[in-house]
Amino acid sequence: MSLAKLFSFVKEKPSTSNRVVGIDIGSSSIKVVELQNRKDVITLTTYGELQLGPYEEGMTVGQSVVLLPNIERQALVDILRESAVKSHEAVFAMPLSSSFVTTMTLKADPKEDITSRVRVEARKYIPVPIAEVTLDWVEVEARTVVGETSRDVLLAAIQNESLRRFNTLMQTVEFSNSPTEIECFSTIRSLYSNNDPNVAIVDIGATSTKLYLIHNGLLQRMYRVRAGGAVVTQLIAKELDLSFEDAETLKRLATSHQEQLTALQKIHHNHYDRVLKEFRQVIEEYEARSGSEISAVYLTGGGSIFPGIDVFIGDHLSRPTIKVNPFNKVAYPAFMEDTMNEIGQSFSVALGAALRVFD
Repeated sequence: MSLAKLFSFVKEKPSTSNRVVGIDIGSSSIKVVELQNRKDVITLTTYGELQLGPYEEGMTVGQSVVLLPNIERQALVDILRESAVKSHEAVFAMPLSSSFVTTMTLKADPKEDITSRVRVEARKYIPVPIAEVTLDWVEVEARTVVGETSRDVLLAAIQNESLRRFNTLMQTVEFSNSPTEIECFSTIRSLYSNNDPNVAIVDIGATSTKLYLIHNGLLQRMYRVRAGGAVVTQLIAKELDLSFEDAETLKRLATSHQEQLTALQKIHHNHYDRVLKEFRQVIEEYEARSGSEISAVYLTGGGSIFPGIDVFIGDHLSRPTIKVNPFNKVAYPAFMEDTMNEIGQSFSVALGAALRVFD
């Protein structure tokens, strides 16, 4: 099933251009990826990342910030200019911090129209008044147990205030009526392969780490924990008596040959140990309930670049764990191969957002 028309929170018009930019505004950086259809080949034309920490007084690279609207607009203008983006069309990936995604179960006959029931039942799951969010949903699974049919529904909602804020932000850079979707769906689009019908995606960000369980390209479960790369940097700074800036540089430049790698890995692994125990429990509960086995784990997000993290996560989750390069879904010059493999995981959301137009 294609995600192209699922969970679009802005009424989108048919694309009139063969060029589009995907925009991912996270807590510590903005990332953009521009793609173009060149003779039916989806091609990377430019990409870029801008750290947001320096836009806040007293903050630095890698730190999580909440910018004032005018400063956030300036940062977006800066990254589009510095990356030489030419597209007049954009797809914006809404952060999960402004969204709500969950699965609920309804007892209903297979042929029953559950549309009206979904909105009523959704009130029990969404922690804010329904009037304050824009809601969408899709049925993901139907199961029959002892003659009774249970139908699982994936709910997705975005706070109306956040939608208005980001729509204003897009209009500032002359991207009006841009499609908007929640970041998890952009991530799935950029990473999912038909070769693996049942996979888990672990997305390691600056302030949170997310687990997505996927069946045939459609999100079945999501689990999010407040743990991320910015916190790891703080722990490194405290343990090694460094400034945040120096600790972030040490972490970013970490390699398998670095003398301090063992110390860095100990700090890093201790931070994520509890997270991975929770993820394993979620995976095992899902497998027991669905009867589907998660065959592989895909790693993405800026935090997945840390050396040895694939082995560490694979050991905890007892499944093959792969650092996936999302740029493998598009064409780019051969001389960029090493760079794309090195940074690809950081751009999964922005790339997936851009790919939406070509689905």
